[in-house]
Amino acid sequence: MISVLVVDDSVVVRRLITDALGDDPEIRVVGTAPNGKVALTKIEQLRPDLVTLDIEMPIMDGLQTMRAIRQQYARLPVIMFSTLTAAGATATLDALSAGASDYVTKPANVGSVAESIRSVREQIIPRIHALCGGARAGRGLSGGLAAPPRPGAVPAR
Repeated sequence: MISVLVVDDSVVVRRLITDALGDDPEIRVVGTAPNGKVALTKIEQLRPDLVTLDIEMPIMDGLQTMRAIRQQYARLPVIMFSTLTAAGATATLDALSAGASDYVTKPANVGSVAESIRSVREQIIPRIHALCGGARAGRGLSGGLAAPPRPGAVPAR
């Protein structure tokens, strides 16, 4: 079972991702967070195999969160979830440079909630399986996490 933490400031988007992932029997959403600060606490508590991360959030945005995740969890797969705008594209490239594993474009103007869920499902589920290797069964919730760095250690890049 691949455990996922969904991080987005929008309740609607968190629900959309959770519903899309709920269709895959090998993926389980273990928690959600409305911003990066809460996400960092939940990563420590829930030990997910993968995190989906919005870029634009209050308190601690996705880029700050991505850098903090990489300092503590060098190998935790993170999929950025951003809008298809010039600013979003630049931020997505910045997130990939900061260590994000992949990205998915948020659906826009697709017409219905069902169509949005289908769009997210088609984009994100194959990426999750590719990043987590499908062989998570029996590895527990901490399968995707690297050990926290030793004090004074240089973070992996």
